[in-house]
Amino acid sequence: MYQINPLAQTNAAGMFNVETDGFIVGTAQPDPSARFALSGGWLLMTETLPMVGGIAISEYMPQERPPMGRPDVALGGGIGRATVDKPGFAPGSITGFSVFDQNYAAVNTPQSPCPSIQPGGQVNFYRFGSGARVALSIDPTLVSVEGGIITQQVSWDLAGQRLIAFATDALPVKILQIKANNCMVPVINTGNGQVTWNYNGAAALCLL
Repeated sequence: MYQINPLAQTNAAGMFNVETDGFIVGTAQPDPSARFALSGGWLLMTETLPMVGGIAISEYMPQERPPMGRPDVALGGGIGRATVDKPGFAPGSITGFSVFDQNYAAVNTPQSPCPSIQPGGQVNFYRFGSGARVALSIDPTLVSVEGGIITQQVSWDLAGQRLIAFATDALPVKILQIKANNCMVPVINTGNGQVTWNYNGAAALCLL
């Protein structure tokens, strides 16, 4: 676990932006047809980084007696970051994306202002096929597909946790809209585990 200081003072970063038209990565658009598809699980104890919204996840079925000795049936299945584990299909282990929506247990501090979940904590997510419209981070060069058909193929960068131009395998999403800047993107410091916001990132609204 990482040390935090909840008493430190800071200014409210990003409160005086002139332009406010952008996405918050890891959040879904309000949609009555998809709201009941929001699901939850618990972050695997083997995870080494905190979880935030907009991360490609692998969902595991609940176990009565999981290896870590924690019964997770009532809390949902185990959730971990997706990895490349299926030959011939790079994003094969991706079952959906984590979101901030309705996650009231996420923690933020002055040093780590972006809400995050530590191992063992509750993770909310949407599966592929849920019909949810979720904002995801993109490689800035992906702005070039703006104006194209929504079914054009794109891939997922597991290391950078963002959409990239089509490489070898297509992610099963539709690109509904792209914002080249002014989006809030979570940034995880892999050294100390703190999570901050990039207030001028690029993002796309994706139909899962």
